Amino acid sequence: MKVKNVKPYKRRSLELIEMAIDMTKNREYQLAREYTKLAITYSRKFRFKIPIEYKRSICRKCYVPLVIGLTERRRIKNKVVIRTCLLCGWVRRYELKRDSKEGKGIPPRHKNRQERTQ
Repeated sequence: MKVKNVKPYKRRSLELIEMAIDMTKNREYQLAREYTKLAITYSRKFRFKIPIEYKRSICRKCYVPLVIGLTERRRIKNKVVIRTCLLCGWVRRYELKRDSKEGKGIPPRHKNRQERTQ
């Protein structure tokens, strides 16, 4: 992810996370862990949120970036994505998104009625 028009400390934090992912791919987990901890420290010190795509790619227990096959195992079971860190065993579950039609709370039999009234 290329970062433009962002304050220097936020740019540095995101660069550190990207470097940590590269270090993980090279199997240098300790260095990747240090980069990730430093990026999280920056975000706390300067009070900004790390984007969700980066936040979800970090193990919250051991701070290693999660790379599928190296440090992470993903399984899909009953419409739930189960992500497991292979280094520490941390588990996170995410529900898969629903269809936009189902998520509006309109029962299926009343969809046509609503379209007719509009």
